[in-house]
Amino acid sequence: MTLRLELDPAIYRLEAVQKAAYRFIDRLTILISQSGDKLICEIDPVKPGSTALDDMVANFKRELLDQQLRLQIKEETEPARNLILAYAFSRTGLQG
Repeated sequence: MTLRLELDPAIYRLEAVQKAAYRFIDRLTILISQSGDKLICEIDPVKPGSTALDDMVANFKRELLDQQLRLQIKEETEPARNLILAYAFSRTGLQG
């Protein structure tokens, strides 16, 4: 039984969808495609009947949100991370 999940790319980036799908690779087969202005996830359990598909899809949705927020936090903190790294490397004497 294939479940189809339509996502708005303005909310969930492809990278977040791919990362979430990868986290469920042992439980779900997730084919990602694009149709018009939507990202489409076609979801099947790896082992039919092992666990309720609805429960696994609910967990996938939570993981999807987690991955999207991780990407946003990464972007928001990038300047501070770069500054910390630049300072750390400036104190090592590794500059040519």
